[in-house]
Amino acid sequence: MSIFEGIWVPIVTPFRRQEVDLNAIQKLAEDLYKSGVNGIVVCGTTGEAAMLDEGEKAQILAAIQEVVPSTFPLAMGIQGSDTRSTAEKLTKLENFGQPPAAYLISAPTYVKPSQEGIRLHFEAMCAATKLPIIIYNVPSRTGVNIEFETVKALSQYGQHEQILAIKECNGKLEQTARLIKQTKLQVLCGDDVSLFDFLSIGGHGAISAAAHLRPDLFSHLRHLIIAGETSAAVLLFNQMLPMIRLLFCEPNPAPIKAALSLLGYLQEECRLPMTPMSKVGKQFLARELEVFMAIKKPEITPAKVSYAYHPALLH
Repeated sequence: MSIFEGIWVPIVTPFRRQEVDLNAIQKLAEDLYKSGVNGIVVCGTTGEAAMLDEGEKAQILAAIQEVVPSTFPLAMGIQGSDTRSTAEKLTKLENFGQPPAAYLISAPTYVKPSQEGIRLHFEAMCAATKLPIIIYNVPSRTGVNIEFETVKALSQYGQHEQILAIKECNGKLEQTARLIKQTKLQVLCGDDVSLFDFLSIGGHGAISAAAHLRPDLFSHLRHLIIAGETSAAVLLFNQMLPMIRLLFCEPNPAPIKAALSLLGYLQEECRLPMTPMSKVGKQFLARELEVFMAIKKPEITPAKVSYAYHPALLH
């Protein structure tokens, strides 16, 4: 079984008076581990990585490593526009201390390279590290989609053995289905609203920001789908969906930080240009959070009624 499956959480970065709150992130990481999530992404998009310097990122990784077992996988988010400097980040991080279990690496941001440029970028990352790599395809942030043929070329057997998984956020289920069927990669959902559809076509799991809250529900949803309990999975996801949508009604991670603040995990602070959730948004969030935290998990039992999955089942 690959470690790159199941429910992973891209952990937020708590701040206190604009400094990284290492105590808060350790408490949150420890509780996520105890909840049974399959892994944590450190310094990803949800972790406000763009607002952190390289020293802070290394400190955050080391702080989390202190409170979870060494066997528990931590993936480190790596971003950059320039291939050379992005590769250097890998080398510097591995020289700092204990390396992560893997890297989550996005396509170069802002510059919108060709598919050939993207392929060569990831080949340079493979040359810079022996650690596993998760490709992060997030066109809404990088400005470019990593096309299926590019991913397929990078994931060929016998080549680039470090590339083991992809976090897919392109919103195209057809491309996702091809990745699942025609590559060796573990394919992880990066769009929480699409989680049911994604898992239902064979996705291997998710890197889910919304799973900060009740990670057990996200894991249970996956188990229901694997077990063929479609009706129970639909009912559960419909209960989860209002909160998932609320958590992305304003720029991520402000709503997630607002929810975690209400649960006592952290101060509701972001670094500019990110700002906290609006007052109106928090009012809606507080009401929905109470409902969400009270959701009960349906039992996994032999299905009495089975029917083919269809997106129209979700309302």
